[in-house]
Amino acid sequence: MTEISIWEQLRVHHRRAIWLLSLAALLILIPWATGLAVGVWYLSQQGWAWYWWAGTLVLGLLALLVLRRLMLRPGRPVRTLRDAMPGASAAERRAREALRRRADAMDAEDLSDLQALVDLVTGAVRDVAEAYSPKDPTALWRFTLPELLLMTEDLTQRVRGTLLVDFPVLRHVELSWIVTLVGVVDPLGKLANLYSVLRWVNPGSAFVSVLRGRLAEQALKGVSDSAKVQLGVILIEQTGDTAIRLYSGAYRRRAEERLPTAPETVADGPEEPLTLLLAGRRNVGKSALINALLDKAREPVGLLTPPAQGCRAYALRSEQAGDLVLVDCPGVQGGGKEPWLAQAAKSDLVLWVAAANRADRAADQRALRALDALTEGKPHLRPVPRILVLTHADKLGPPLEWEPPYEIAEGDRPKEREMRESRRAACEQLGMSETGCALIAIPPGLPLWNADDLYRAIREALPQARQKQLERGMAKDGWLRRVRDTTGSIPGAVDRSRRFGRRWLDRTVGKAASRIADTLSDREGDKE
Repeated sequence: MTEISIWEQLRVHHRRAIWLLSLAALLILIPWATGLAVGVWYLSQQGWAWYWWAGTLVLGLLALLVLRRLMLRPGRPVRTLRDAMPGASAAERRAREALRRRADAMDAEDLSDLQALVDLVTGAVRDVAEAYSPKDPTALWRFTLPELLLMTEDLTQRVRGTLLVDFPVLRHVELSWIVTLVGVVDPLGKLANLYSVLRWVNPGSAFVSVLRGRLAEQALKGVSDSAKVQLGVILIEQTGDTAIRLYSGAYRRRAEERLPTAPETVADGPEEPLTLLLAGRRNVGKSALINALLDKAREPVGLLTPPAQGCRAYALRSEQAGDLVLVDCPGVQGGGKEPWLAQAAKSDLVLWVAAANRADRAADQRALRALDALTEGKPHLRPVPRILVLTHADKLGPPLEWEPPYEIAEGDRPKEREMRESRRAACEQLGMSETGCALIAIPPGLPLWNADDLYRAIREALPQARQKQLERGMAKDGWLRRVRDTTGSIPGAVDRSRRFGRRWLDRTVGKAASRIADTLSDREGDKE
């Protein structure tokens, strides 16, 4: 059956609409066409027609020259690489800085041939590896085989997506065109390729292995220097991002989630609630803040990682920040091993509570330095995200005044100026940004004041907290898990060894029996 073209379908089913559209277009074009014809006729009558034709020719040639210059002018490559997210680990920041230096120093010679391309990609991976494991001779190999396979898959998808965005023409370029151009389909090439294919079980792998070198070299020869630099920047960025995922452990959990025996993937469910730690010195209003946040509905919840001794976890459900888990720990005492510090290593966000009307911040500073020490010696870990919650705003001067609403940012009342100065001083002393600080008050018998600003600070810190949660989930397994996995690998290793031994024995015995049979046959032949 002959397929009807789209124009034929339009003519059959939309004939009236097509005629009406054509009539409308004709009515619009008639005045312009008439004016053009009258103008040309008038110029001809005056003897000026050749001026018009000469001007048209000159302007057309100038337009062609401009277009030619525009097409031949090499565009400046964009060397801007993605910055690290706020709260990124020290290792990630070092890795991205090394990748940026490599991209800035790159020129077209770094993509002159296939080996240069391989060196460029390998160098980007090495930059990231050395950033995560400084002065480690085996830094490049700090991953497992399942993680490497997932990284290869991810890198292929990322480079493919980026190239299609920057070079959409690749959607229409068939490999057959490139194969023809590089001369792979000549008679001798066919015989050589056929021999190579027959050496492999998977024809696709043989095809890629044969074509990879010649295609890459021929493609690089036909690319301008500017395009080479841009392609190199893309490769550095995408390879670097993927390597950061590899060495930071991002593929560790995915390697377990994508086991061959795992059930089929379903739609993503709700995200696991973030764990927020409420910490601070004694008598700063932590208990009152917990009561205000939980609205007296304290619902204990269980955590995958049990809270530290003396700490309790509660479900915090809010429209402003979503479902969270709020962990309450005893106040800071100044000792070495405190429950709040142990819980901070298991939390995604720390709400550090301090009194706005107290000027002594030495204990808070020591506690926050201890919080920083949890990740200082581990460059691959992100600092624990935190926000500063300043309580007792109602006790700031003048202390007897409490007549909300107050405009902290722009207000000119004495208490508003005192609030603004107190927040600035506290943030400066504790090394926190004012955007990550909330000033609140919980007067007796009154609701939480400035709750919107508190939830605003929590919402802005949620992306960093989510990254910290993912990082905790990607932590290396402990010794118990390693022992269990090692024990679980024994049956498979024994089974594979048994199969290999059986095949080897069968081949050995078969060959020996064949030789014996041949020997006996030869002897019988000699006797005859």
